[in-house]
Amino acid sequence: MKTSLRFFFLLAIVTSLILTACEPTDGDTTSDDPRDQFVGKWQFIESFKSTEGQSYVVNITKDITNSSQVNLENFGNPGSNDVSATGIVTSNQIVISSQRMSNNWTVDGTGKMANLVKTAMTWNYSITAGGDKLSYTASATKQ
Repeated sequence: MKTSLRFFFLLAIVTSLILTACEPTDGDTTSDDPRDQFVGKWQFIESFKSTEGQSYVVNITKDITNSSQVNLENFGNPGSNDVSATGIVTSNQIVISSQRMSNNWTVDGTGKMANLVKTAMTWNYSITAGGDKLSYTASATKQ
């Protein structure tokens, strides 16, 4: 009887330790939302026709109306944070389908995560403003 009782208590202690170890903690940062890796402020350094161009900050936020979209405030540096483009997140990239922003620029392009720690992206995009379409490349670093 004593052996059965000891076994029961030992089993209860081991089971409680196992179940406690599997509980999520408040510091658990895993997420199933692929947009999370892109959310934040990104420093863009733009190149145009193999010359270094302007540097500016783009703020990427989740689109609350669509679970696969993000908003890119100040994309292309239009001079106002009120102007933004919308992109679709697909695993490790953002795709901006051709769209007219509120400043009447038309933009399209893609940005791909450039490293495993998700702190750098490479971008290829075009901006049509005033009838002229210009193509750009940029590197972006998470701030």
